[in-house]
Amino acid sequence: MGHLFDTHFHLDLHKHCTSVIQALEEKQIYTIAVTNLPDLYRKESVEFASKYIRFALGFHPELVHQYKAQIPLMWDLLPEVRYVGEVGLDLVDKTYEREQLAFFNELVERCRYDSKKILTIHSRRAVCKVLDIIGDNYRFKSILHWFSGSKSELEKAVDRGCLFSVNGMMIKSKRFMDMLPLIPPNRILLETDSPFTDYKFDHAKHLQYIKTELNACNPEIDVWANFQRLIEN
Repeated sequence: MGHLFDTHFHLDLHKHCTSVIQALEEKQIYTIAVTNLPDLYRKESVEFASKYIRFALGFHPELVHQYKAQIPLMWDLLPEVRYVGEVGLDLVDKTYEREQLAFFNELVERCRYDSKKILTIHSRRAVCKVLDIIGDNYRFKSILHWFSGSKSELEKAVDRGCLFSVNGMMIKSKRFMDMLPLIPPNRILLETDSPFTDYKFDHAKHLQYIKTELNACNPEIDVWANFQRLIEN
């Protein structure tokens, strides 16, 4: 089956975290466990520590208004972490757009010149605004999680140096697969966004399915090599 990894996994949203961790360890799946709030990161990174899991400090854009009291905690924890996510913008509902924009802009500025930071970014109906905030002068590594934008937005993201994490639902999307050739092979990573994309088969088979389908489209896509480059240094 080869090496497996998952760059976007919601451990805390699973009902039985201990058994999930055991399965990750048994299958040796290197996992970036994103969180939706900074207090969850602080709790889970201690409670669920594992050789195969790296926790990401997150603040989901849809929660920024409701949990704005946690923003100072986000800034307190940010300097000490390498992995940041899930963060970004979600403009399906624009009620709190200003707050989302202010928070994400501040986050990017605090990370802009930190070459060790890896950000996994949510950009639903907000790709252009995400890319405008990131700009073209930054040193962190930016992963666009579950990209659902247009062809022109994808081309802009490629020009900005973004990476793309691909899950099984994206593989089943003709719209995305038609755009896949536009992404350089060395910019493609795996994700499951589990439990939101859980399949009838297990986690490892889900990841292997994505790998197989990607390689069927382009044999030059080496997702394991891409992941190693992502986490090196």
